[in-house]
Amino acid sequence: MGEFIIQIEKLVNAVGDAEYRYLLIEPLIFYGLLVGVIMLGVGFVMKAHRLQTTALVVLAVAALAYFPYKDARLAAQPRMAQVYKTAFPARVSGFARNTNDWIATSWQFRLLILCTGATIMIGINRNRIGYGLAVASMLLALLAAKNALWLNYQDAIAYHPNLKLHEAPIDPRSVHDPPPPAERREKERRPPAIIAEPINPASLAPTPPPPNERIPAPLPPASGPQARKVQPLPVY
Repeated sequence: MGEFIIQIEKLVNAVGDAEYRYLLIEPLIFYGLLVGVIMLGVGFVMKAHRLQTTALVVLAVAALAYFPYKDARLAAQPRMAQVYKTAFPARVSGFARNTNDWIATSWQFRLLILCTGATIMIGINRNRIGYGLAVASMLLALLAAKNALWLNYQDAIAYHPNLKLHEAPIDPRSVHDPPPPAERREKERRPPAIIAEPINPASLAPTPPPPNERIPAPLPPASGPQARKVQPLPVY
């Protein structure tokens, strides 16, 4: 419980820091606009009036999140320049350029808030004006979401060198590390595995004699024991 309270205190202090607050708000703009457009499109297809109104509220809230994001980004820019101006000056110029682009797109969010507010007040299905404002809000939200995602990608290119856009200084042939020395020596000492080959059963059977060939009869041995001659004794 004590660790939970400490984490909550650190998060509250982090949200009060402009450098973290702009990072926290930035994805809410894109995802809020995207979710609002999807909800509005589904509401048009299903003809659900409450879902259409809820989608317009989501679009308005996502557009309103742009203003605290812009203020936090402007407040974080001086410290960002102070940290990276010596080692990575390109990041400083890139961050400032993206900040100017965010400021240049502020008219999209202002106009989106105006369109969504007017659509909610008039009503989407009351007349053609309300329906036209709803369609305009949907298209304007798509444009703002695309620009927000593009500017987020530009920041990611500068601060995340692991993206595929950058040339990774890694040799693909050396991706797999060699085994440790002990394992390599064990593999070298181990004899190769013996692969058993299948034996043809026909090779085990005796070879039959060729046809029309007789087996010779066994011959007696060339030398063997012979009978001795018996001579009678002489008579005197």
